[in-house]
Amino acid sequence: MASLPPGACSARDRLLDAAETLACSVGAANLTLDAVAHSAGVSKGGLLYHFPSKDALLAAMLERHLGELDANCGRMLDELPASDVAAELKAWVLSMLQPDPVRRDMGAAVLAAAANNPALLDGLRERHAARIGQVVASSGNFALAAVIMLAVDGFVQSEIWRVSTFTDEQRAAIVQQLIGLADQAFGSGVAPEKNQ
Repeated sequence: MASLPPGACSARDRLLDAAETLACSVGAANLTLDAVAHSAGVSKGGLLYHFPSKDALLAAMLERHLGELDANCGRMLDELPASDVAAELKAWVLSMLQPDPVRRDMGAAVLAAAANNPALLDGLRERHAARIGQVVASSGNFALAAVIMLAVDGFVQSEIWRVSTFTDEQRAAIVQQLIGLADQAFGSGVAPEKNQ
């Protein structure tokens, strides 16, 4: 995330920006509160006022990261026709699979931190459960929608761990195929199956 001049955003935001930058460069496990405070131009006491522990800071970083993903998904949804019954799934696919090296680095840092404290992923678990709940409650083909979601999750993980070797063209083709499958999952050419 681009650094802003001091005073351009709140101390809390400066601390989160600094923590994200440091976590992406040194890893969340090596992140220290002193380094974050110094990088943000905030006293350690100021940091502790907002984040009483490293875990609280990491949880806030992840929550902000997830909030940015939610906002991006909302923007994608706004760009799709209101009549598109697969719009929510498509918006999620498009937002999750936008090329974003910062998000990839941030994801790797947070997942590494979560290895020591799985509770850091509680917000992610809640969002995942809500997404599954939406698919179950929809009139679409649950199994096909779930396969799409699993494919996106796998794609994101392969990029976070930097094992993906897809070219930009291959990546775009995969995204388009997933969008086509989302149409099929919601009745365009395939009769929806009953949710289970």
